[in-house]
Amino acid sequence: MTDRDLSSPLTTVHRFTVKGNPRRFEQKFREHSQYLRRRRDFSYLVTVRLLDSPGSYVHVGHWRSLEGFIETVHTETFLEHVRCLEPMVDTEADQAVSVDRLLVRNARPGHDNVVLLPCTVLGGALEFEKEARELSRLLAGTDGFGGFDLLRSTFRPQRYLGMVWWTDTGACDRALAGAERGGAYDGLARVARLRVERTRHIAYERGITG
Repeated sequence: MTDRDLSSPLTTVHRFTVKGNPRRFEQKFREHSQYLRRRRDFSYLVTVRLLDSPGSYVHVGHWRSLEGFIETVHTETFLEHVRCLEPMVDTEADQAVSVDRLLVRNARPGHDNVVLLPCTVLGGALEFEKEARELSRLLAGTDGFGGFDLLRSTFRPQRYLGMVWWTDTGACDRALAGAERGGAYDGLARVARLRVERTRHIAYERGITG
């Protein structure tokens, strides 16, 4: 792996499958998230729970710099949190960079209003990203649209994670129904294997500075 610029931004993506009580995990993970928010160069986090698998979560953490992330994961507090959380979950970790982002408004926590689009590209990345941008333009025209973020894995560059959100559950329901009727995913499906994962929005929180 080539050396990376320590000043470059970074996004971490973790999928958790909880082995025990999901509510206990949420409580402990929130303590960990609050610690991250106070770290240097931490930007913001998003945590969601998959509707089809209530014990499965996805956490996305955005960092302003790789250096800030590396500094944090070597602290004793971070390592203690990992030791506490590790027995509770099976984890899949990834790192990514955002290649296309459209931010309009926030999604309300507690609503089923965030959609994940995990994709594995079958051909060229440029063609895939073009189709993803076209999908984001289509969805941006729906009522209550909040935003779109396309993340490309730095570990497995053929893998992407799209995130789309709306203000609330109703807006998301209507937009997804229209997308399915109109074949909005057809272009993306021609160039990638993809899933459409509906989720409950657990948390969106920005870093705490000062």
